[in-house]
This record gives sequence, C-alpha cells and structure tokens, in this order.
Amino acid sequence: MGKSLVLARVGRNSLHRGWIDQGKAKNWDLYLCPFQEIPPQDGLDCTVGEVIPGPKWTGLRTLLNEWKGWREYDYVWLPDDDIFASQDTISAMFDAARALDFQLFAPALHESSHYAHYVAMRNQRFFARRVGFVEIMIPGFSRAALERLLPTLDQSSTGWGWGLDSLWPKLLDYKGLGIIDGVPVLHTRAVGKFRDEDLSRRVMAESDRILTENACGQRMVTFGGIGPDLKDMEFGPDELLVELVRGWQYLFDGNPRLLRWIVEQQEAFFAGKPYPVEGTPC
Repeated sequence: MGKSLVLARVGRNSLHRGWIDQGKAKNWDLYLCPFQEIPPQDGLDCTVGEVIPGPKWTGLRTLLNEWKGWREYDYVWLPDDDIFASQDTISAMFDAARALDFQLFAPALHESSHYAHYVAMRNQRFFARRVGFVEIMIPGFSRAALERLLPTLDQSSTGWGWGLDSLWPKLLDYKGLGIIDGVPVLHTRAVGKFRDEDLSRRVMAESDRILTENACGQRMVTFGGIGPDLKDMEFGPDELLVELVRGWQYLFDGNPRLLRWIVEQQEAFFAGKPYPVEGTPC
C-alpha cells in the first residue's frame, strides 16, 4: 500500500480538526499550510508548516516548489479548508483513487453542499464517474500528475487558480480523471461572489486568459460510470444520460436549467461537437 498525503491550505476557521479521529489509525498524513496564524494544534496528528500569506494557490505553489516532502507520497489531496469530512471518508477516497488508478480526482460533494458546478455533486447512481473536469476546490493527484501539472500554477498570478481546472484535464489528455460519488464530503460555505469587485474582475480575466492561451474549456461531461465493485458499467450514451439524470434528480428543483446543461454536455461529447459554454455558477 502506498502513502497518501492531505496537504491543506488553512486559516483560523479551518475544519481540518474534524478530519482526524484521534487515536484511530489512518492511511494518510496531514500537512497544514497556513495562510494566517492558527492556534496550536496540540494533540493533532499533523505537521504545521510556516505561514505563507495570500490565496490558496499562491501558498501551495510556494510550498510545493520549496518542500520536497510531498514527493514521498503516491497520492496528494489539496482540499479547501471549509470541507467537512471524516477520517474514514478521506481514507476511502484514497483507497478508491488508488484502486481505479485515477491521476486527477475528487470526492463528490454531498447533496447538502454549496456548489458551483453540477458535475462535482454526488450522483446517486454511481460509486464513481470518469469525467472531463475536476473542480479546483478539492482536487487530488497522483504524484506523477502533480509533478506534471505543478508548473501550471505559475499561470495564476492572482493565486485563485480559476481556469487551471480546465487546463489540467487537457494536459492529462482527459484520461484518468474521476469523481468518487461513494465518498462524498460537505462544502460548507457559499460560492460564486467576491466582496472586492476589482479582485473579481482580475480573477475572471485571468481565468479567461488561461482558457484562451491554452485552447481549453470546461468539459462538464461524464465519460462513464463505475459501480461499487469498482468495475466500469456498460452503458451506451443514451443509457448513461438517463442514469446521470436519475442520479442528479435532487438538484433540479433548485435549478431546473441543470437538466438542459447535462444533456448539452453529454451530447457534445458523444456527437463530437464543440462544447457549449456553461453558465456560472452551474
């Protein structure tokens, strides 16, 4: 069994303490990369790095380039600090990613989560899905994938990283990407708005630039489903679409437009058409 690492960018209100069951063995290590001073982590099984001010991906870019310790691990998860998850869920996520040989992956978001992209939400018909997009909120990487994608962090001068989650799948040739529906986590904060209008403008402009310069876009498509036996499920395009719609039925009351977006994204992939531009948030 290989080694796994949770490397979290955290602040004073981080939920990371809830990720660990004290005194219970786990199959992963926790490294905290604070963006501000945090209270002493007395009794918590973790390593605390130096404070690196700034947004999430500014700090992670610095740490990943300066600290070589992460290269000792086979898999690395880089979650936001507002994620509610149990130790067993994180362990099961790593186990599934390893068994399925995912290179870029994420646990699905629990049905009660705040979300930006429907493809990240738990689909109740699958244990996991092979997808074309893994959101920047909670991405996990194989060591080889993270080594390959690390230079792309230089493309985000704002440190917010928007657009990188569309570039990464393209650089990986849309292979080995997965969302693990069977191990959902809860995203606890609302998404989609900035208090600083200038920052919002710069982050959106940066995202547009990354997509334009790299000729990539958001592919909110599910290529195939995986069952609880970790085997690919045999569905044609129409059957797969039906299962996806059934599994996301709980989302439609809150946003009926999702049904159209799901159909458009799936149709574009299977018909070989250009991908439609998705609304934000979606």
